Amino acid sequence: RLSSFEATLLSVPTRLIVYIMSFWSLQDIIALEAASVVLHNIIEYYKSRVWNPDIFFRPWFIDNPRQFREILRDCGAVVSGSQITQFLDRSRYPGSDMDVFLRVGGLPQMGRWLQGQGYNYTSHSRTYQSFRQSVLRMSNKVITERSSGDYPVKGVFNYHRFVASPTTIFIQKIQLVTVDLNPIHHILFDFHSTAVMNFMTFNAVTSIFPLSTFILHKSYVVKNRSESAAQSSRWKAKYRDRGFRLV
Repeated sequence: RLSSFEATLLSVPTRLIVYIMSFWSLQDIIALEAASVVLHNIIEYYKSRVWNPDIFFRPWFIDNPRQFREILRDCGAVVSGSQITQFLDRSRYPGSDMDVFLRVGGLPQMGRWLQGQGYNYTSHSRTYQSFRQSVLRMSNKVITERSSGDYPVKGVFNYHRFVASPTTIFIQKIQLVTVDLNPIHHILFDFHSTAVMNFMTFNAVTSIFPLSTFILHKSYVVKNRSESAAQSSRWKAKYRDRGFRLV
């Protein structure tokens, strides 16, 4: 026999179920999923809507969210940073960029695909204006230099596009962060704190510290590389504003 709680959930439209559960904590969702078969099925539906990469990426790639994941696979790339923290935490950071981490070999294909999706490449170099010129320069740099354990980021390629909503026009920004090691290793060993150690590959999403990040909203500062006081203050203030306690 159904409980009154189960009967109520089954009687409302599915979109309302998603809305109601958006106010539940992750602990509540985990506990209720194990309470009964009915609740398990309801929460499985909720998970399929809220933690669905294709739905999450749709605002960025309206026609091709699934193809984006295929490009991640082909380029050996991962998405990390604030977008994946938002995805797992069911939160939104307005105006935040998407950070894609990859090695130089995946740059040409990823860049061409983004341009095909309406994104424009923005060069900050007076010498290397085009994407092709910048990639060739980056390739030569990676070939001729030794791998730097000190700072594995070799370059950042910026893309943007303007998107119109009913009330305003806003900019979507994607950064292709080129590293000279496995992108996942860069996330594990070079990110500034544990709250951002989350990443999405073409077929999986991983959080290294899910309890402290998404239950306790606590972030442990782990970056031991040199950075200016201003740089440190900026990212710490940003994550405090997003509700994290830094330890």
